[in-house]
Amino acid sequence: MFIRTIACVVFLAIFASCLPADEISDAEAKADGLFEDGRKALFQGRYDDAVKLLRDAVDADKSGQKTIYRLHLARAYRYANKPEDSEKLLTAILKESPDHVEAGQLLAEVYYTAERWKDLENLLEPLLRFRHDYPTYHMLAEATFNQDKYEDAREYYKEAIKLNPQSAHDQYQLANIYLAENRFALAANTYEQAIRLGLESSVLHYKLASAYFNLRNYFGRVTVVTVPSGKTGQISDDWYLIEPVVGQKDAFRAAPKKSAIFQVATAIERGMEATADVQMLLANIYLNGRRYEQAYDMYQKLGEQIAPDDKALHAYYFAQSALGVGKYDEYLTHLKDAVKLDPESYESALVDAYLAVADKYNQAGKLDKYIEYLSLAVQQNPETSSLHMKLASALAESRQYSKAVEQWRMVLDLEPDHPQRTELLNLIKQRSGS
Repeated sequence: MFIRTIACVVFLAIFASCLPADEISDAEAKADGLFEDGRKALFQGRYDDAVKLLRDAVDADKSGQKTIYRLHLARAYRYANKPEDSEKLLTAILKESPDHVEAGQLLAEVYYTAERWKDLENLLEPLLRFRHDYPTYHMLAEATFNQDKYEDAREYYKEAIKLNPQSAHDQYQLANIYLAENRFALAANTYEQAIRLGLESSVLHYKLASAYFNLRNYFGRVTVVTVPSGKTGQISDDWYLIEPVVGQKDAFRAAPKKSAIFQVATAIERGMEATADVQMLLANIYLNGRRYEQAYDMYQKLGEQIAPDDKALHAYYFAQSALGVGKYDEYLTHLKDAVKLDPESYESALVDAYLAVADKYNQAGKLDKYIEYLSLAVQQNPETSSLHMKLASALAESRQYSKAVEQWRMVLDLEPDHPQRTELLNLIKQRSGS
């Protein structure tokens, strides 16, 4: 009797019952059979049947110790589109065993599908102590990226790529982070790797174009290629046709793949809508590549397509292209438009604009226009002694000595210890009576 009591206590501890051994064996066999049938149904894609069979297996497990039954049931719930039931089971397993990596990763997949990024991060970070594998780092990277935690995401993507270098998606996301951090060389290299791995999208090519643009790689190493019946702006094999070569049949100056112009053209060819932003990037590439006429035409055509927030920027770039084609008055008109729209950003550019136009006229030998625009620069920034000095020299060259003296005096008023003080005093004395 005493021995029977001890045996009963042992069975209570293990099985939470005092069933005879043969009944326990039958219960275990029944639970195992239900589990095997449920597992088979799960992998056959019969998810509702799998849920029923595995749930019965869990209920038949008198010991409650068959965690594998509950794991498979949780997986069946997930595939049967019952994530709440799956989450409930997996949370209970992790409460009993916080280091149960398989349950953690399965719950992570539930959170990942539901885009519960914060829950996913909180779940997976502790599991890194127990397993360093690709799925864990990949999901952690996605979780932190989608919470704008770019620094954390960057490191997780890098670890994920070490474990799975063939993941084009991870390469792409890492490149996006580098682009957001203005690390343009790293961004370009990583986008290129994503393309080599087979990832293709118009957005990817547009972002690669942006990276190249910020690296000042506008047209790359331009080469002359022969393309029968080619057209300007066309992509032909690995070349973007910039412009025809005068006097050579079917010959074009062409930009290679590793250039901003090739990539933005590829983005458009692959279906990206030629929006104002895309057209602006195209125009900016031509402007910075010093192909001013094409850039000027592009900015002119953009016109009313520009969003209100971008009008000041458009006016500024349009002004630069007008300067490049020698339309100086138009240059200043567009620049003044930019100043009106965004004085904080562009007002300081007016002085440089007047000086730029002045220098153009000086190079053309038009001294009167040179003085006119130097005077405008002085009016715009009257407390800069170097501007007064420049204007004085121009006035002296045109033999307007009284006006030159006035400017020299202003130089000394603004900068009494000017390095050329003695020379200026002599000039003032010499020309005062002129």
